[in-house]
Amino acid sequence: MKSKWGIPRFMPLKTFINPPNGYLVDDNCVFGVEVFVEKSLGLGERLTLKASPKSVSHEWKISKFSTLVNDCYSEVFAAGSHEWKLHLCPRGDEYNKDKNMSMYLCLVDSGDQKVKATYTIQLKGKAGKTHQSTGMWLALLPAAENCSRLLGDECVMKADVKVLGTASKLP
Repeated sequence: MKSKWGIPRFMPLKTFINPPNGYLVDDNCVFGVEVFVEKSLGLGERLTLKASPKSVSHEWKISKFSTLVNDCYSEVFAAGSHEWKLHLCPRGDEYNKDKNMSMYLCLVDSGDQKVKATYTIQLKGKAGKTHQSTGMWLALLPAAENCSRLLGDECVMKADVKVLGTASKLP
């Protein structure tokens, strides 16, 4: 389904133009490619983009943070005609146990649709301090830093979500 493939950093230019390497001879070079075409399974997707996507903000106030041990979830909220929730791993996810606090934005149920969205997740702390990140999962802060950012024993997580479009299987 793609029309272009490649390797962005295939070879350093210095290596390519260095005469002893033999890639460039008399200002000429030869490129080759081997292409294998697989039989199409006839599967496809329909991409539907939103004309004017709007960003939706959701704040989640978490009390008694220091007592949290297990993962917890925010209430469900709507953005771009889809339902979402925030997932907090107060002591890190399986790869960051006791090293980082991890935060995820989760699509509640999309059926067989794929949803393309951009988002920012923030941890709001004392004196207006914030820490923000984007991506599919977040290892927000080293565990020792969490306490210094809390407002008493609570914190506020904020997600800004903008749904750009959906992709669904063709009939």
